[in-house]
Amino acid sequence: MAEGPVDSVVRGRRRGGAPAARRAVASLPGRLDRLDREAWMVVSGGVLGAMFASMGLAVLFGPANGFGGAGLAVMGVVSVLGLMPCGAGLVWALIHPRRGLPSVALGTALGLGAFTCFAGDGLNDAWKAPPDRPATARAVGSWTSGDLVVRVRPDEVVAYRGSNGTVAWRWAPPGLDTVCAMSRGVGPGRIGLIGHSPNGRPCAGVTALGLADGEPTWTATVDAPARDGDSASPDQLAVAGDEAVLQGRTDWRAVRLSDGHDLWRAAADTGCTPFQVAGGTDGVVTVAQCGAGALPVLRSLAARDGRERARIDLPAEGGIRNLAVVSVEPLAVWVDDQAQGGTHAVLSYGGDGRQRAAIPVSGDEYDLDVMLGGVHAFDEFSARPLFGGVVVGDLYIAPGGKPGDVRISGGKRPTRVATGRLVAYSLVDGRRRWTAGLDDQVTGVLLDGDSVWALTRNRLTRIEAATGRLTRELDVNGTASLYPVDLALAGTERFTVVAEDGTRDEPPVRGLD
Repeated sequence: MAEGPVDSVVRGRRRGGAPAARRAVASLPGRLDRLDREAWMVVSGGVLGAMFASMGLAVLFGPANGFGGAGLAVMGVVSVLGLMPCGAGLVWALIHPRRGLPSVALGTALGLGAFTCFAGDGLNDAWKAPPDRPATARAVGSWTSGDLVVRVRPDEVVAYRGSNGTVAWRWAPPGLDTVCAMSRGVGPGRIGLIGHSPNGRPCAGVTALGLADGEPTWTATVDAPARDGDSASPDQLAVAGDEAVLQGRTDWRAVRLSDGHDLWRAAADTGCTPFQVAGGTDGVVTVAQCGAGALPVLRSLAARDGRERARIDLPAEGGIRNLAVVSVEPLAVWVDDQAQGGTHAVLSYGGDGRQRAAIPVSGDEYDLDVMLGGVHAFDEFSARPLFGGVVVGDLYIAPGGKPGDVRISGGKRPTRVATGRLVAYSLVDGRRRWTAGLDDQVTGVLLDGDSVWALTRNRLTRIEAATGRLTRELDVNGTASLYPVDLALAGTERFTVVAEDGTRDEPPVRGLD
C-alpha cells in the first residue's frame, strides 16, 4: 500500500523526536546536580557564614552588654578562622535571598546561641570618678552608707552616688586640719566619726559627720597623743550601737552618737596606754599597751554603760608589731608579736574571755592575708585599713597564699600566671574547714549575708560561707584591680570599688554594673 504524505510526516516526527526527548531526559540529572550544588552552597554558606559572623560581632559588642570571660578570646579566633572560608558562601547566600535569607537567619541564631552558651557573665565600668589631684593625694579610708560611697582623703571627704557616680557632697576639715582618724563603721542615723588636726599636732578634733548630707552633727575634743606630720592611725574612734567611743591618752570616753553627750569613761590600767578601740552592735573592745615585760590588755565592755565583761592578757611577750580586732562579736583578734618566736595568729575568745582557737597567720600550708596588702597593710588606707580576713558566724575566712602562686615568665614579652584562694577556719577549734580556688590573688573582700564576694584582678566570685562552694562568677571588663580596694554592694550584682591611689592605674571610685 502506498505511503501517504501525512504518514510520512508523522513517522518523520517520531524518528526525529525520539532522540531529542531522550537527550532531555538524559540531561535532567546533570541539571538537578547543578541545582543541588547551588542550593547547598546557598544554604551551607548562609548558615555557616552567618554563624561565624554573628558570633564575631557578639564577641566585639558582648562586653558592653554584660558578657565576658576567657571564652571570648577563643570564640573570637574561631569566628575569624571560620569566616575566612565561609565568607564567600555568606555573600552567595545574600545574592540568592529565597533560600539565602532563611539560611542566614538560622546561622545567626546558631552563632548567638553558641556565644551565650560559652560566654561568661560580666560586669562593666558603669561610671568612673575623675582622677585624683594633686598627684600625691591618697585615700585614708571609705564608707558605704545608703546609696552613697564616701571616700576619705586627708584634705577632703567626698560622697558619690552609687548609681551614677555624681558627687552628692564634699566636706573639708576646718582650717589647716587634715584627717588623722576615722571610725571603722557607720552608726544609726548614718553618722561617721572623723578625727582631724593640723600637721604634726595631736589628733584632737572629732567631728560626727552626717553622711546623708555631709553636715557635721556635733564636734568634740580629745586629749590625744602627738602625731607625725599628716599621718593617720587606725581604730582611734569607734561606733558601737548608739554610742561613739573616743580614745585619748589615758582613757576611752563614750558619748551619745546622736548629739555627743557624755555617757561613761573607761580608764586604762596604771602603767598602760590606750592603743586601739573597736565597736560592735552592743559591745566595745579596748586594747592597751603596758610597760616593759607586761602583756597588752584587751577588755570587752558593754557599749551601754562601759561595764567590763571580760579581760584578756594578749600573748605578745615581745610587744605588739601589728594588731587588729577582726571581729567584736564573736571576739577575734589578730596578734602579730614583735618577737620572731612570739604569737603570729588570729585568736578567738568566748564571752568569758577564754581562748577558743589560734589560727596561725603563717602556717604549714598557707599564709593568710589578715589585712589586704599583707604585712604592710597599715600603709594603705591608713585610717581604716581593709580586712582581708572576715568573720561569718564561727568561721574565719581569709585569702590564703603559698609560694609559686604568681609566676612571671621571662623573655621579650613576659607573661603572668597566677592563682588565688579563700580559706575558712573554725573559730571554735582552729581547724581548716574548706578552701575555694580563685583565678588570681584577692584584691577585695565583701560580706553579703551568708556569702563572701572575692575580687581578683578581672573577676568577682561569690563563695558560700558555710561550704566554700562557688555560686557565682562575674568577669570584670575594663579596669583591672591591681592593688587592694574597698569593695561594696550598690544593688543586686552592682558594686562600687574604692582605690587608695586614684591618680594612676585605677580611678578613685568606680561603679560596676
